[in-house]
Amino acid sequence: MAGLRVRAKGFSIVELMVAVAVMGILLAIAVPSFRSTMRRSNVSNVANTLMGDIQYARGEAATRHKFVSICRSTDGATCAQTSADYDLGWLVYAYNAGTVGANQAYSASDSSFQLLRIGTVQKRVSITATDGKVMTFGQSGQMAANGTRTTNAFVLCSRKNGVDTGIGENVNEVPGSVITVTASGSVSSNTLVAGAACSP
Repeated sequence: MAGLRVRAKGFSIVELMVAVAVMGILLAIAVPSFRSTMRRSNVSNVANTLMGDIQYARGEAATRHKFVSICRSTDGATCAQTSADYDLGWLVYAYNAGTVGANQAYSASDSSFQLLRIGTVQKRVSITATDGKVMTFGQSGQMAANGTRTTNAFVLCSRKNGVDTGIGENVNEVPGSVITVTASGSVSSNTLVAGAACSP
């Protein structure tokens, strides 16, 4: 059998180049789709968290027979009503339905206040409410009016990759979400209409 040539097993340079080119094309198609999927998931997760806290606040108001409020917070300890961006965090807290009434700002030094939940900073999703005022549920689950505001809305939009602040964007690939709280206290979540602004 001397003189027989044994062909080396493996890929030729042409075959390798074709395989690399195919992989490059597949990655070019898959990566943007994956990023959009992750951004949609971020919006959904944050919307579910916020909606869960709102529904929890309403339920606790009825269970405890107290006012339960939600306010914007930037430090996880105090209410910050100077802006309507809730992506920096929020507080859920209970207090007695005393003579002062609803929509009181949380006070850690006042023993009549009980902190129930703390919403954490959301870097990938912007959350803009109707305003920065306290939102309160009464003992029967209704939302207490605060000034001229009788309903409330929270609009959530995904921020672009690498952007951690500012208003997000509502685009076809990654639509925003809006959480609406009516005067009766009912809470609903819907996909933001295409082209709608990322603010109430």
